[in-house]
Amino acid sequence: MQKTILIIEDDKKIADLIELYLQREEFRTVQINDGAEGLELALKIKPDLIVLDRMLPNLEGLELLKKLRTQLETPVLILSAKSDEIEKIIGLEIGADDYLSKPFSPKELVARVKAILRRARSQISNSELLHYKDLSLDSEKMQVTQNGKILELSVLELKLLKHLMKSPGRVFSRKQLMEDLYDSHSFVYERTIDAHIKNLRKKLHDDPKKPLYISSVFGLGYKLLDDET
Repeated sequence: MQKTILIIEDDKKIADLIELYLQREEFRTVQINDGAEGLELALKIKPDLIVLDRMLPNLEGLELLKKLRTQLETPVLILSAKSDEIEKIIGLEIGADDYLSKPFSPKELVARVKAILRRARSQISNSELLHYKDLSLDSEKMQVTQNGKILELSVLELKLLKHLMKSPGRVFSRKQLMEDLYDSHSFVYERTIDAHIKNLRKKLHDDPKKPLYISSVFGLGYKLLDDET
């Protein structure tokens, strides 16, 4: 089935260039140049992925993403002229799946779009049911519950939690977690894992200073607290 990509970009030349390269790869594309209208359209058509400009009229990109994440887990690739690491981390913490700085290579953008979609459609195993404290993870349903209440996790957050739940007490480096979450063709860096862990902790109501679930291991990575901790 043809995937639909929503391009929310106020620079017509850039939007047309993105559209050209995506259509060459047989994606269906929809363009819009206004933030508020882009959010409304995203909620209406529910695209498979959104290419989102950071600076937009009427509703800027990060605010749009915040509002989007209250209703949809649609994968989002942010485009921005701001290339510093803090800016990228903020976007990832809000809920972006990837971040590409302007100017960019259209071929790299297409590669990132494909990588994000591969992750989004990848199945986590169809037969596993994992339990940890008051958490239950059902791979077949792609669902996590906490005290019986369903948690709204993204695919990446669910895969990350599953990886940790398989081996409570084991320390995983950022590199190991990246290799589990991302395919070898993705363009990611280790701080991305920190952003996903922060989002996961927030949804679990897990205080990093007094963790009940996920513990940071200084200089090494992360682990789920074992029964003896």
